[in-house]
Amino acid sequence: MSGAATATVAPAKAARSTRSAVPGYVRPPATRALAMPAGVWRLILIVAFFGGIEVLAQSGVVPRLSLVPVTEMIVQAGELLADPEFVVNDLLRSVGVVVVSFVTASVLGVAVAYLMWRSAVVRAALEPYLSVFYAVPTFAVYPILVVLFGVGVWPIVLLASTFSIVVVILNALAGFDSVPEVVTKLERSLKLSRWQSFRLVLMPSAMPDIAAGVKLCMAYSVIATLAMEFILASDGLGNFIAYAYDSFAVADMYAAILIVGVLALVANLGISAALNRLDWRRR
Repeated sequence: MSGAATATVAPAKAARSTRSAVPGYVRPPATRALAMPAGVWRLILIVAFFGGIEVLAQSGVVPRLSLVPVTEMIVQAGELLADPEFVVNDLLRSVGVVVVSFVTASVLGVAVAYLMWRSAVVRAALEPYLSVFYAVPTFAVYPILVVLFGVGVWPIVLLASTFSIVVVILNALAGFDSVPEVVTKLERSLKLSRWQSFRLVLMPSAMPDIAAGVKLCMAYSVIATLAMEFILASDGLGNFIAYAYDSFAVADMYAAILIVGVLALVANLGISAALNRLDWRRR
């Protein structure tokens, strides 16, 4: 009986001894699932998604007025990109608005967050409004901006920047708040100037949170720009999609949406790659 118990306990001890002594919360994340890396799974999901759309559209289960095959979207997107009028009046206009609003919101957002972090008075004055900002219908002030700046691209840039800047401010402020007190004591002991402290100590420490805010800022800039163009503009990708929808040009509509999706994906990957080089956690 004792021999059987010993034989039973021995494998259990062996199993326990083979377990990693490293706690789970500090182990590196798994890079594979079912023996395949994350990149392969991402590709499988994309192929499955677009393959499902292709099957639904080709089979006739969904009417063509509601959905067209992915192959037709790609062909139509190529024709749109070969059209100089579409590229200049719609594509480049929207890309320009997104870039300007994104850069403006990112730079000013970090600056405002730094000012709030440095000054308790400024923080007490602005923080309540930032907390409820997205409950306010921002687009409702467009008529006022038209009166001030006229009809054109600048009201859209201003609204897109305003819509995007809050997420940068909140994330950057959280990053500045997370800097340990010992770091601020170190900068005082080294007698660093305000600019040296910001560039060499504060920004690297807060970069993970700032990077998260900047990534969201790009998404918010695209959303705000297309929404404004969809409703109020006479040019741009948003206006093109709205016009195609109203005209039952379903292929043009989905082709433009596909172009927007690809551009947003490329921009997000590029921004993520650039920010990862600044993020000390990923070095």
